[in-house]
Amino acid sequence: MSETNNVAQVTSWGSPPAYTTLSAPAAPLPNSGVVQIRVLAAGVHHLVRSRAAGKHYTSGPLPHVVGVDGVGTTIPEGKLVYFITLRTGGGSFADVVNVPESYVFDLPDGAKPEAVAAMVNPAMSSWMALKTRVDMTQLPKEGWTALIVGATSASGVIAAATARKLGATRVIGVARDAAKLAAVPDIDVQVVIGDPVISTDFSQLGEVDVVLDYLYGPLVAHLLSTLPRQRRPLQYVQIGTVTGPDMALPGAALRSKNLTIRGAGPGAWGFDELNSELPEMLSFVVEAPPPKLRVEKLKDIEKVWGVKENDGERLVFTP
Repeated sequence: MSETNNVAQVTSWGSPPAYTTLSAPAAPLPNSGVVQIRVLAAGVHHLVRSRAAGKHYTSGPLPHVVGVDGVGTTIPEGKLVYFITLRTGGGSFADVVNVPESYVFDLPDGAKPEAVAAMVNPAMSSWMALKTRVDMTQLPKEGWTALIVGATSASGVIAAATARKLGATRVIGVARDAAKLAAVPDIDVQVVIGDPVISTDFSQLGEVDVVLDYLYGPLVAHLLSTLPRQRRPLQYVQIGTVTGPDMALPGAALRSKNLTIRGAGPGAWGFDELNSELPEMLSFVVEAPPPKLRVEKLKDIEKVWGVKENDGERLVFTP
């Protein structure tokens, strides 16, 4: 095995990752509980970019090796696995990584490394929100309604499919682009965001049970204020802050509905919960339609990092 390890590393917050050669991680000792993995693919998620910019609460200190998860083969067995490095503080944009075995999960035959690397993190956002941050006992047994704010993003598209798989009988999608929204599978009702956002009409949606929010900001304050009053509990889960980090929510919105507000992300849910959910989640991701991918070599990360992905495209790096 090589004595060096090529990684993508940030040494100054605000600068793009640099392709850097470090010493290779030592081979784990037998029965150490650590697995050595040769990386095949790692995805550029919103979380990855936020951490690499030093703007996420899990960014950690510099130098920062980029990435939170990936797909690879175990050394020396050659088993195809999905792995998570977020919990360990290390990155995944590397030739080889050492990962605690509790964060390594076998993948089924036929799994495509690039597709899995691109989609597990977006799928995780809605899966963990629904499985750990929503009180399923409060949902109507005859069927429930999920509303996805930011439904045309990669995370939003798979959130609609996730909600459907986990029992939603009606899915409402909220996004700016009417044509893209109409093309999202699993969406029953489409709401196009107005300009200004407070002109968006949520008054005719009927009862909503769960809101999964990837956007945040004034639109969501408007949503929670103008959804019709209902007797059923309304569970709102904050997942992403694409349009801004804050919102000003009138007190009347809290008093006029049986509204519960929670967040979903590392910290809101525990890694023990994630570990228990990942086997079923991975099966779901492997069976889902593959996303549109842009696959680049890790050595090119400095010139590729700042290039914006096309709509619906997921960027994945391979060694």
